[in-house]
Amino acid sequence: MERKLVQGQQTSPEYLPLPSLECIQVPKIFDWIVKVTQIVDESTIDPAACLPLPSSFSVSVELTSVQAVEKPGSVRENVVVTIGGTTLTLQRVVIRKTGTYLVTITDTSVVPNVVHCTYTKSFVRFEKVLLCAPPGTDVDVTVIPSGTTIEVLDVVDNTLVNVDINICQSIQVTAIVKLMVEAELCQPRADIPIPENPCVVTFPHQCPAIFPGHPYPFAT
Repeated sequence: MERKLVQGQQTSPEYLPLPSLECIQVPKIFDWIVKVTQIVDESTIDPAACLPLPSSFSVSVELTSVQAVEKPGSVRENVVVTIGGTTLTLQRVVIRKTGTYLVTITDTSVVPNVVHCTYTKSFVRFEKVLLCAPPGTDVDVTVIPSGTTIEVLDVVDNTLVNVDINICQSIQVTAIVKLMVEAELCQPRADIPIPENPCVVTFPHQCPAIFPGHPYPFAT
């Protein structure tokens, strides 16, 4: 059998067979999209913490948590679509998005400005997306923080705060499959020893000229 040298070995050379067919088990991606979802949410100003409001104030918001998953217990409905002249059967998948955000009202009638009150609001939204998600596949949704934002739209009658939330999400459909691939078997690399400091025994400096002196007691 033809053999070849494994490059990069730090020990004595070893030889392995050429690539052969191997059966491996890996997650296969059936579909993948990146989707931005816009949510307009309304929160009632907390009367116990915030009322009455200052004569002059500003409102800011901050997302504290966002999650997105396929709705538990939902049924994937088949939908027939035509793409590029080809008829395909895809699945309508329901995604549930939940999260919380912090509302901060700042009193701007005094200098320096001070925080008047804060309160937390939760939200839940559902959306449907078309995916290649046949039975036996999993839908994994990952929220991308860098593309997820929130901002105040307006304050209505000093009672309601409307916010605009944009959620950037990566949606993948995966399943564990077995694949036949051409590959080479791997070998562990050579061990790299940890440098050790030498163990040396030393003695204090001696003064042989004065001690034990001359002649030595054992001199003949």
